[in-house]
Amino acid sequence: MIELWWPERYSNDWKLPVEWIGVGCRMWIEFVLADVDDHQTTTTTIAFNVPPTRNAAISGTNLMNAREKNSLEVTGPIKNVLAQTNGTAILPCRIPDPTVGIVTWVRRRDRQLLTVGSDTHSMDQRFVVRPTATDWTLNIKNVKHEDAGLYECQVPTEPMQHNYVKLMVTEAYSLIPGGPDLHVKQGSSLRLECQLMAATEPPTFVFWYRQERMINYDAEPGVKVEATKNGSILLVKKTKLSHGGNYTCHPSNARASSVMIHVIEEEEKPAAMHGGGDRTNSSINLTSNILLILLNSHGTNIKLP
Repeated sequence: MIELWWPERYSNDWKLPVEWIGVGCRMWIEFVLADVDDHQTTTTTIAFNVPPTRNAAISGTNLMNAREKNSLEVTGPIKNVLAQTNGTAILPCRIPDPTVGIVTWVRRRDRQLLTVGSDTHSMDQRFVVRPTATDWTLNIKNVKHEDAGLYECQVPTEPMQHNYVKLMVTEAYSLIPGGPDLHVKQGSSLRLECQLMAATEPPTFVFWYRQERMINYDAEPGVKVEATKNGSILLVKKTKLSHGGNYTCHPSNARASSVMIHVIEEEEKPAAMHGGGDRTNSSINLTSNILLILLNSHGTNIKLP
């Protein structure tokens, strides 16, 4: 013989997980099947649609207005979470007991039911639950700008526990200080730093390009790339004319940044500094020889030392 048991936590409270669809709704009910003969029980959850009654007191338009108003009203504190585009948003939800029951996550903007228990209910598989003994965390992978907004975690306690999280989405970008143009003398050192701005998580990698060639793994003497906590540094020990050009740093999770390097060729020394003393001595000797010839032609016998 099979009996149907109604869980005790629902006996005096009809706060069931609900997703509004049109002017009706979809409900989830947990129940227990008990086999009296074998003394075994099975807990199961079913979902069913509840259409509107013919004599509904409110019209579809009024119901939509009520839903919009309800999506903006909260009855508890709101925790703010910041995530970056293409990253992973982590929305926490504290639970009093790991056996509390079926925890659900709802997006308040459109009352979209995202997860039921540990299962993803939404067609968008970017929403994944990561439950622990104390938390029922919702992860949103590959975050988009449109993911920003209010989310609600419903914990089936008595009374129902509602946890609210507001997700804010930013777009990370990189910056090379000193750009867009840098001038460096030939033979001097060059240091370029790629800094991540508005980032909520470190990059997996940062690639450096000279012109269109990636140089992270080039075995060029005197050139090396170092990873930092917030980006990367490119070092050139002794700059050559060939080191000039456009440099770009491209983090895995942020917009790229570029700078143009101009290598100034070492100037030649003025002519007076290259053997100028020898030319002066030659001029003096020439003048002395001319003077000696003139004096000797007039019968004056003069010998120069």
